[in-house]
Amino acid sequence: MSRILLKSDPFFILLFSVTSCCGFFSCEPSTEATPVASKKTIVKAPSYKLDETVSYLNSLFLNPSDSTMVIEGDTIDNTVEFKNAYTSHQFQPFWLNSEGVNANVTDYLQVLKGIRFDGMNPEQYQLSKLEEKLSLLKGNHSDQQALHAFEIQMTNSFLKLSKDMLLGNDTSHLHSKDWKNKNDSIPDFGSILSKTIDNNDIKAAFEIMRPQHNYYKAFRKEYQHLDSIKQRGGWEKLSVPTDSSYSENVVLEKIPALRQRLFKELNIPTDTSSAIWTEDLTQSLLKFQYCNYIKQSGKVDTTTLRKLNIDIETKMKALALNMERMRWMKHDFPQPYIWVDVPKMELNYVEKDSVQFNMRVVVGRPGRPTTMLDAQLENIVFSPPWTVPPTIMKEEVVPGIARRGGAYLARRGLKAYDRRGRIVSASAINAKNYKSFSIGQAPGYRSSLGEVKFNLPNPWSIYLHDTPHREDFVKFYRAYSSGCIRVHHPKEFAAFLLRDTAQYSYSKIDSICKKRQTIFVPMKRTVKVHIVYLTNSLDSTGQVMYLKDIYNWDKI
Repeated sequence: MSRILLKSDPFFILLFSVTSCCGFFSCEPSTEATPVASKKTIVKAPSYKLDETVSYLNSLFLNPSDSTMVIEGDTIDNTVEFKNAYTSHQFQPFWLNSEGVNANVTDYLQVLKGIRFDGMNPEQYQLSKLEEKLSLLKGNHSDQQALHAFEIQMTNSFLKLSKDMLLGNDTSHLHSKDWKNKNDSIPDFGSILSKTIDNNDIKAAFEIMRPQHNYYKAFRKEYQHLDSIKQRGGWEKLSVPTDSSYSENVVLEKIPALRQRLFKELNIPTDTSSAIWTEDLTQSLLKFQYCNYIKQSGKVDTTTLRKLNIDIETKMKALALNMERMRWMKHDFPQPYIWVDVPKMELNYVEKDSVQFNMRVVVGRPGRPTTMLDAQLENIVFSPPWTVPPTIMKEEVVPGIARRGGAYLARRGLKAYDRRGRIVSASAINAKNYKSFSIGQAPGYRSSLGEVKFNLPNPWSIYLHDTPHREDFVKFYRAYSSGCIRVHHPKEFAAFLLRDTAQYSYSKIDSICKKRQTIFVPMKRTVKVHIVYLTNSLDSTGQVMYLKDIYNWDKI
């Protein structure tokens, strides 16, 4: 279900029940004139006339055909929402009351200052300009035109920020063939502004507009942590020898610099001056390697030194990018759900706010990236047959047949069929007519799908499945598939998902698979599947991790 940020959203009603008698965005729109916000006045203008502002705002919309608007020298970013905001508010100002500028302004400016921790630039929303205007109004509070201009600029800024917070600032992902995660917001920004002002709680409104996933909250907290380090001077580049022979009690003049670098980011080791290699330094390096998703050796190898020398701005930029990606996606994730973290190459089953099943997965290789998507687990298939998907047929099987003929199919246990289901010779298939044929593989342990398939219908034929290539799961890097997700413990996961049904215990599933007869078991519970690309992640303790950008999407 899409999330509608309006009157009846129970999520909003719940969170704002303590701040408003009827709940934030929960009241039906009034047929009477909207009252001026009751927030106290912060800039008093004795000669200010509220009715003149109402007439001024009303006059802006005399020509409803205007597709673009430039008001007081500012281009309105979203003309339709701008008009809707004031129309729904009976042309009453949002940021002015009968005495002058109200305190919603200072609340909003505080929000603007804080969005830098979301990896957003406050100046995109005119922070300095608005602060300057407010300062001028304090010195010349009787300028009616200046008050009008300030009202317009504040509203324009609010509408733009609320849109970017809910939908994302960068829309380039909409054109990507591999990014199909959907945002669940269908916002009416004018109503959002109107309800926010009526409830006098701008800070709380933007807290709700942020993605509610614990990843986003952790990324924002980590960004603040790095920002505080940056304000204190950041960290310097290390020139520590990459020597794997470090051992306890070795004395090196470069060790204090290494200790200080680790302490700045991790707050360990606590002794930052010692030139002796001790166990606490080894443990600190192990944690650094863990957080940066590199092989845990406890040594200063080449990869570790390269990660240590990544500057703080680059790490903050990665966090900013991934918070933006999360704004592109759903802001709410009803539980239970399956979370496939592609760069981390892991799967989590999340229920009751905890990870209840975790396993390694193999994801699409860089030349055949996994499509990021949201779907629903429909059924589990034991002993699934495999029909070669169109992309693999075109890019792998047809060229293979051209090179080796029937031997290519035989080696992989594949058979070719015509449209009537009759077996045909591989020699009948070529690059021009391959769409008239299908190629499949019988069920079995050595099938490309292994013994279990988890069906989540989607237009891109992406699903979770077992694999005969079990050796890949012990590897640290696991981007080897043709796009689908290979799972490490398929029978255990199937038994876990079907745990409400006693007939599908692990041992029962194992015996079913040995019969090599295809069985479809429908899911009784609703379980959503989210396949995501985030180069920051969290471990089970909430520790932020920095992952490998396996598809080089961060650079793009």
